[in-house]
Amino acid sequence: MKLVLDEKKIRKGKPIGLPYVGSKKKISKKIVEIIKQNFGTDKPVYDIFGGGGAITAELILNGLDVHYNDLDKSITDMFHRVINQDREWIKTLIISREEFMQIRDKQDKTVDDELKLLVNSFGNDRKSYLYSKEMSKIKFDLAIDIIKNHNVFSGYKQTYTYKNVVANIERLEKLQQLGQLKQLERLQQVNDVIATNLDYRDFSNITDSILYLDPPYENAANKYKNTFDSPAFYDWAFSMSKNNIVLISSYEISDDRFEPVFEFRTARSTFQGGTGKRYEKLFMVKQ
Repeated sequence: MKLVLDEKKIRKGKPIGLPYVGSKKKISKKIVEIIKQNFGTDKPVYDIFGGGGAITAELILNGLDVHYNDLDKSITDMFHRVINQDREWIKTLIISREEFMQIRDKQDKTVDDELKLLVNSFGNDRKSYLYSKEMSKIKFDLAIDIIKNHNVFSGYKQTYTYKNVVANIERLEKLQQLGQLKQLERLQQVNDVIATNLDYRDFSNITDSILYLDPPYENAANKYKNTFDSPAFYDWAFSMSKNNIVLISSYEISDDRFEPVFEFRTARSTFQGGTGKRYEKLFMVKQ
């Protein structure tokens, strides 16, 4: 079985979602259009390993009924916080290296604290500051100046503030903080959404729905604190496919009950060692 995709029907505009490790934002528009073209828009969709909400957000923008779930409550709380705030609030999320370290070391963090760590961290890992120690103050001060004087998150390289600094500092590179804020601003197109923080097995009674599943890759450590039990998950997904449409995102699945039904040639990962390449795919139970 192969799924079809007419790319001319894909929604125009940038993909949206929290800047989050493992996000499917780069292919979210294609995934949602694949769902629409192959399975229609009448069934509710359960985004059970929702992460930063890229699939959920795209489903909402396309008018589909979606249930957003992730085991990590801090992520779903951040998603809700962003879509219910305004642009002026987004500006407050840029922080200095010193403030980042202070927040990171706090025992009890607020949702805003978590968002500040997310958008100001390298690789969005919420652990390490986005800029090197020697460049952090220059870049932070410049980003704040641009927001204050020009009120922009993108196109900042055309501002006289940025150009003036570049003229005096070689190889300033990008101001990633402003790019992160732009991603949050796009997310505010989304209306409120149902969100839960359940284990995937808590959805075992769902029927006549579409389950979009983006589990941890096989043998990868994850938010369950132990190694994810992929064989048990595949047993569950197989049983759920009897009464639902089940789509699994992964590079590879070792269980031969499943087959790839679509491959994203632009979503690529390189094997350790840098020689082999693998592509993100959608899998379904073999017909």
